[in-house]
Amino acid sequence: MSENEINSVLYRYGASIFDSAEFKQAMNQKHHNRTTVGDHTIRVAHTSLRICEFLEKMHISTKKSDIVVGALCHDLGILDRDKCFKNNAECYREHPNRSLDVARRLVPDINYNTEKIIRCHMWPVTITRFPTSRESMIVSIADKYAAVGDGIMRKKKAAAVHARSKRAMNYGA
Repeated sequence: MSENEINSVLYRYGASIFDSAEFKQAMNQKHHNRTTVGDHTIRVAHTSLRICEFLEKMHISTKKSDIVVGALCHDLGILDRDKCFKNNAECYREHPNRSLDVARRLVPDINYNTEKIIRCHMWPVTITRFPTSRESMIVSIADKYAAVGDGIMRKKKAAAVHARSKRAMNYGA
């Protein structure tokens, strides 16, 4: 898939999320020291779609709509984290539940598989919620991959990622 095709899929399934006040806030809240929550979640969705593309070549199907919604919403529960959580350990444990609450508001017809993606994305950091669907495993892996990239990203690259994320958000406009 080309970048435009990925952006098209992101916008097709994530338009209501991109247009939300919560996601706009996410685009401005720092995350992993060098990025924003919004940039990170877009990278998780992008990486997840690349994994889906690879799996499709092996005739393994995935639900891209569930993956996009789950990936874009998985960290929205950490918005205002300093006001909501006492420490990082509490944030690691509790933000998936808060993220699911936000996702249910943004996507009222959210399905159970997408809910699992959000609830289980912190595995293996929180070992109590193991991903039990192909889609939840994909997003969990993509989240760890993106988090590592967030930690080593240079400022120049972070600015480029942010610009790309803005393009993805505005793709359908």
